[in-house]
Amino acid sequence: MRMQLTQKIIIALLLSFVNFGTSQTTTWTGSSWDNGVPTITVDAIIASGTCAITVNTEAKSIIVQSGATLSIQSSSTITVENDIQVLGTGKFIIRNNCSLVQNNPSAVNIGNIEYRRNAEPMIQYDYTYWSSPVVGQVLNIFSPLTLSDKFYSFNAATNSWVLESPTNTMQIGKGYAVRAPQGYGAIAQVFNGVFEGVPNNGDYTQNVVAWDPVLGNYNLLGNPYPSALDTRDLIDNSSINTLYYWTHNTAIASNVFTANDYAVRTRTAGTAASSGGVVPNRYMASGQGFFARSSSTGTVTFTNAMRQAGNNGRFFRSSSPSDTFDEEDDNLLRLDLSNSGGAFKQQVVQYLSSATNGYDVGIDGEQIDGVFVSFYSIIPGHALAIQARELPWNIDDQVVFGFKSTINAVTSFDISISELGVFFNDKDVFIEDKVTNTFHDLKVSPYTFSSNMGVFEDRFVLHYKNLLLSNDDFAGIENSVYVFKENNQPKIVSTKSNIASVMVYDMLGRIVFSKDKINTSEIVLSELTQNNQALIIKTTLENNVTVAKKFIF
Repeated sequence: MRMQLTQKIIIALLLSFVNFGTSQTTTWTGSSWDNGVPTITVDAIIASGTCAITVNTEAKSIIVQSGATLSIQSSSTITVENDIQVLGTGKFIIRNNCSLVQNNPSAVNIGNIEYRRNAEPMIQYDYTYWSSPVVGQVLNIFSPLTLSDKFYSFNAATNSWVLESPTNTMQIGKGYAVRAPQGYGAIAQVFNGVFEGVPNNGDYTQNVVAWDPVLGNYNLLGNPYPSALDTRDLIDNSSINTLYYWTHNTAIASNVFTANDYAVRTRTAGTAASSGGVVPNRYMASGQGFFARSSSTGTVTFTNAMRQAGNNGRFFRSSSPSDTFDEEDDNLLRLDLSNSGGAFKQQVVQYLSSATNGYDVGIDGEQIDGVFVSFYSIIPGHALAIQARELPWNIDDQVVFGFKSTINAVTSFDISISELGVFFNDKDVFIEDKVTNTFHDLKVSPYTFSSNMGVFEDRFVLHYKNLLLSNDDFAGIENSVYVFKENNQPKIVSTKSNIASVMVYDMLGRIVFSKDKINTSEIVLSELTQNNQALIIKTTLENNVTVAKKFIF
């Protein structure tokens, strides 16, 4: 008897292990889940009624049965391990800014979803760059009120727009320019785009053509997924090095899209369009078409691994705030050039361990000239909207800027800091104007200058050292500050002015020691720990001159 009981217990345990290893199922019965909220190891069946998902949710697979509805809302993401089936009259609706992520690139989907993406308000003649997140989307079914001759793709080989038949099916991974529906007027309206088809899943390839500096050509591509895409992964795993987002801030004229309306993105930073708007972050929204500059001719492959949960609210043109910040923002300096008439151009300088002071593919981003003004940093052979500089940081580093104006009159402009990462909190930031021989502290106020039309390739230089004095005067004061060891401790002596404060940096630009309110002509840095490393000792004197010297301690 005891033996039989033992055998029954063993069999029961074995059965429990078998059941544990098999898939579980939970069913939406019209008002609730019969076996709890699904997880990544549980199949989800929507049997009846409407299941509204308002928080991030996971499932092993999804079946929406005929007559039932699954609706993803409130910027939520549904992550599915395997396949999706929408049967009969069943509906699977993914609302604006929501996401569908599938982990298994080999999963085969069945049945159509509705992916809803709102463009920002448009007026008559505005265009938006789109890309389809579903299979089989026809252009004029997506935008039925757009005139039949207002659907375009782009031929990078000839650097020209291609008129698309309105009955053409949108290719996966390709970008399209679609004009606002006929009937839009001077008052901006939101276009409620609806993509309907089998959701894209897996890897997709598009042809690209290498950048030709004479032709000035770009490739019009698009995010192929019903979720955000990580542009860093895209750049790191392809020949693409810079992305350009059309914002349609400016009304189109004579079928020409003004360069003022392109925001720029590299793998580490972005700049707003010259006409204003938001800065593109690391994540590209679903449905987004974009121009890309490629370093070679061949193919670009979008992969399932590039898909991202959330981060799907930055659709251009968009006025929403950034929903994700990159770690490189800490080392980023953003400069804006503007005037009272609305001219605008933005620049980024950032310091990265992965960068050099030469041209770095995928990190340095080429600018597009603005219609009225251009403001760009210069590496020989390159005019940049985004420039990455190498670490360790050097206080003597300089960044040269060019400036162009097509305004046929003497015009006043401002250069100002619009974003300053924590890396720069304790660093001086000066702009030198070589035309007026002016040296200005940008952390105190914007720099105002006047210019007629023309091209000024090296008018401005960014500095991190105070050069307000003449070179001779500065050299004299610099030579009056001594840093040396006394009793095996660093000592600073100033012979011409008392010391106001001292900041000590390692070669990565990190503060390792600071002291202010010194008000004496000499100081021993007895609290500085010796690590036998190269340091930058920045001494600020009471006459507001800063002297930086390298010291091994």
